[in-house]
Amino acid sequence: NADPRGTASRFVLGADCIFTASATIVPSNGDEVVCAKPPTFESPTSKIVTPAFDPTTYCTVAGNASVENVFRPIGQGGTTATVRFEGIKITGGNFTGSSGTGAAIAEGSMTNTSSHYGIEVMDNEAAGILGAKGTFERVEFTDNTNDPDALGVIGSGLKARDEVEVKDSYVHDTQGNGLWCDNFCEDSAGHPNGFWVHDNLVVDNGRAGIRYENVGSNGGEALIEDNEVHGNSYGDAERGGISVRDAQNATIRNNRFGEVTIDGVRYPPNSRDVAIIASDSGRADRPNLSDIHIESNTLNGETIKECELPDTVVECGQESTR
Repeated sequence: NADPRGTASRFVLGADCIFTASATIVPSNGDEVVCAKPPTFESPTSKIVTPAFDPTTYCTVAGNASVENVFRPIGQGGTTATVRFEGIKITGGNFTGSSGTGAAIAEGSMTNTSSHYGIEVMDNEAAGILGAKGTFERVEFTDNTNDPDALGVIGSGLKARDEVEVKDSYVHDTQGNGLWCDNFCEDSAGHPNGFWVHDNLVVDNGRAGIRYENVGSNGGEALIEDNEVHGNSYGDAERGGISVRDAQNATIRNNRFGEVTIDGVRYPPNSRDVAIIASDSGRADRPNLSDIHIESNTLNGETIKECELPDTVVECGQESTR
């Protein structure tokens, strides 16, 4: 449109539109990218723990074969940008081997008050969301990390370096980690619960369903609660359903693991029947595992690995194996 770049704009795609981007799209501060037709949602009727929603969108933004990231918001003059995405499918980020490529949205220049509602993030070569910022509600992350070279680096449905909130979302069938906060998971204004992952359905991801890694006492914190976590870590790396690695200050509670059937769909147990792994690599350049509280989860026959460490390092209690 004809607005100056410094003017916040609402970009509305027509219903059933498929827009193929020939270059990375760069929204600016205050911009919104939405579909004219709102998303619709399906939710399991037999909710036992989580009210996760599976969105169906009616507009698609796809990168062509040369687009490294489909969206990369940046404020005017290189400042940060608060952006809202709603009701669209984003696909086609191409991984070049660089850790900043291969995503639907590269969010390193976005603010922590940005928001995502009812979007589908799928079929990207490295990460669905890279450098995630803000809040993710009723989002579907699926079939990301299609290039195996991104595994262990950025391969995930969502990778953050700052605390974000992910809620009521459907995270499944990604070859890397489902949701991942790494590199100190820095404190974020407006996120008092830290890396807050709650009320999601997290299933059938190749590595950990949820991973919290490399976070010391000067970094952020995590609250992972009320999620359904099943069928994860089927790849070569044993991560369990939820993985905490070289990290501090996390609470993992009221999640359900093991083999279950939800709304007629069977979800297998997490690989090797491991619900949660809390581990310390012993590397001098990474934080010691400390102040990890694991409580009141429903294991359904699965196990917690590494909880033989002293209570001053890892606190585990009130686990159910029913």
